[in-house]
Amino acid sequence: MAGYPPLQPPFNPVQFPPGTNFLPQSNSQEQSLHQGGADPNSPALFKHNLQLVQQNLIRLQTVAKRALDGIQNAYRTGRTPTQTEADLATLKQTLQLVTEMMRQSGVGGLPLLPVPDGNAPTALPTEEQMIAKTTHAVQVLYDQLKRGQDSAAVVANLLNSADRR
Repeated sequence: MAGYPPLQPPFNPVQFPPGTNFLPQSNSQEQSLHQGGADPNSPALFKHNLQLVQQNLIRLQTVAKRALDGIQNAYRTGRTPTQTEADLATLKQTLQLVTEMMRQSGVGGLPLLPVPDGNAPTALPTEEQMIAKTTHAVQVLYDQLKRGQDSAAVVANLLNSADRR
């Protein structure tokens, strides 16, 4: 529509500066052990990448809360749509950064566990619990897909029967 701003801002992918590396800086002894570079399969590197992702997830959560607050309180005095738009743009960029970081570092293949509140100990789920939860999630998605396919088949049959008349 002419004269109206676009509903969605254009998609701008997150650009990492040249030379951005998710590998930790290693000491000279480790470099000599791995012929000048950190071993991409080392537990120390994985632990470092996991810490980076956790820090960025906390940042993502903070930005998301700020954006949600801006949306929920948009019509209150002292709120500007410009700040909410900026928060949403920052949220999109941070989400993209975290996604790309998880993809590149290999941490993205792990399940995300909730952060414990305060001093409560972290109760890690057992492998059986994670398998059961994953199986249930896959089953729910399969059932949704099956219902959609069944509904599409009914509509196709109705349309075919209407064409024959």
